[in-house]
Amino acid sequence: MSSSKHPPAAPTALLTTPFGATSTAAEVVEGLDLRGRTALVTGAASGIGVVLARTKAAAGTAAKTAEQGAATSVLLATWPGLAGVGGRYFEDCQQAAVVPEIVDGLHGVRNYALDPASAERLWEISETLLDGARSS
Repeated sequence: MSSSKHPPAAPTALLTTPFGATSTAAEVVEGLDLRGRTALVTGAASGIGVVLARTKAAAGTAAKTAEQGAATSVLLATWPGLAGVGGRYFEDCQQAAVVPEIVDGLHGVRNYALDPASAERLWEISETLLDGARSS
């Protein structure tokens, strides 16, 4: 049933980029020719996301500007060094380290989230659900 359209399994080598937690979307795309490209960026720019960000900031949690929040999504959609790369988790413009436990609720990715067999199963379930929705 699998159409193998999903990204390849994640290699073990950790990718790094010249960007980080304080990078802005403008810094990520500086010097890139993005004519004809489309990027979908989601985040805490409106609605409950703004309220949540303000609440966390008021409670002492580090907050990011909208530009900083968009930087990782923009990096992944535009940086030539990531062309054809899939199956990885990024945060703060870097590939996240695999961690045994998420301690602070913010950093790292658990190994099960990168499991190729789980990704394949999820892909197949998603295709089945979409096929069912299309035929309804």
